[in-house]
Amino acid sequence: MPPYNAHHYFQRYATYVLVMLALTLLSISVNAQASTVNMVDKSDQVTIKTWLSDTDNIRKTKNSKTSTYAVNQQIILYIEVITPRWFTGGTRIAPIEIPNVVAKQRNPLAMNFTEKKEGITWTHQRWEITLYPQAEGHFVVPSTAVTVQVSRPNSTNATGVLYTEPQAFSAIIPSGLLSEQSAWISGQDFSVEQQWSQSNPELKAGDAITRTLTVKGSNTLAMLIPKLIQPIATADYQIYPQPNQLSDSQTRGDYLSERKESVVYVLQNGGNVSFPAIHLTWWNTENQTLETITLEGQSFYIAHTLSSWLHQYWHGLIALIIAIVVITLIGFKTITYYKIHPLPAWFIYANAVKQQQWSQVRVLLYRVLRKHSDQLQLKQYCVTTDWQQDATQFQSHGITKKLSLSLWQQITQSGRGLNAICTKCKPKPVFPHLNKQRTKYKKNKEH
Repeated sequence: MPPYNAHHYFQRYATYVLVMLALTLLSISVNAQASTVNMVDKSDQVTIKTWLSDTDNIRKTKNSKTSTYAVNQQIILYIEVITPRWFTGGTRIAPIEIPNVVAKQRNPLAMNFTEKKEGITWTHQRWEITLYPQAEGHFVVPSTAVTVQVSRPNSTNATGVLYTEPQAFSAIIPSGLLSEQSAWISGQDFSVEQQWSQSNPELKAGDAITRTLTVKGSNTLAMLIPKLIQPIATADYQIYPQPNQLSDSQTRGDYLSERKESVVYVLQNGGNVSFPAIHLTWWNTENQTLETITLEGQSFYIAHTLSSWLHQYWHGLIALIIAIVVITLIGFKTITYYKIHPLPAWFIYANAVKQQQWSQVRVLLYRVLRKHSDQLQLKQYCVTTDWQQDATQFQSHGITKKLSLSLWQQITQSGRGLNAICTKCKPKPVFPHLNKQRTKYKKNKEH
């Protein structure tokens, strides 16, 4: 066995490392040369086109410089890149920002097709950016950077940034029945579905009712669909909105949107509870008409619990208790007072009339007559024919309950009202006895 030579072993190892390093550098150099990307120039004949259109009439508005759309209407910005070769890398479009306009690239894929002109096959790549104006006015889509990468005849790639031409359009409120403050949406094929669910088959106070609405439409955004259920609580229920579910999709060139909102009504009181109807107002961009979808409200009967009954009627219950206490105290005080005081004259008179004690009735009536008019005879109280007939009947045996009560009422009420106020306010005579004698003297002189 030959002796071990450390110097020889080291030389072989160093040679091996140098060879591997040289191969690695060569490989990197080749790959770098193969993947070299040049900048796009005029010889590459890469062009870009841009135009605005709605989904209903692309050809009509393709060559139009300025178009007018409805507020909230979906507008499509088409960006088309054309090359006589093919695309070797992903195309990137810079974000578009326009005040009061929602811009979104809903379709992540481009439409690719080829077209042959004068014996040359051109490759087209068409992108779509959806725009939704949120207010009236004139808008300009700014020049947008589009990064592309295409092939060259020499098996290399060329990359570059192309810029679109600015596009202008206007947005208006399409109907006089609409305003910027009202809730509405533009689009096509809207529909609304409604579902009700109860926490219990037999509802009572404290249970919950869930109302769910699903709004579907095309050529719009789910975030633009207005909120339909207003979170307004009442004395009958509390309302708890649930998180909204928004969904936007794209299928074979059709843009579909769905908004699902749900609220929970927690019932507070018993009785009949009604929930309002709901209306969705939308502008039909296909027919150019204003349409409304109405969902009917619904009523439920809610059974009371003891707590809900007390909660609903506690005001009336307290008022009733106070009234009973006040009436009881008044009655007790009245009974106590009349135990040591005489009963009212009207009460004694009414009791005598009820028991048909006519002699006592006459005595009480003459007593009140003298008290209110200083007269001693009924016929002298009033000179009208009706009074004279009633007085004659009362003094005879034809007295009745109705007649007795009528005479009492006329005598006692004559001292009330405006005449009684004037009489009380009139200054009293200094010598009332002398005035009576003067009146008596005048009557005797006339006779």
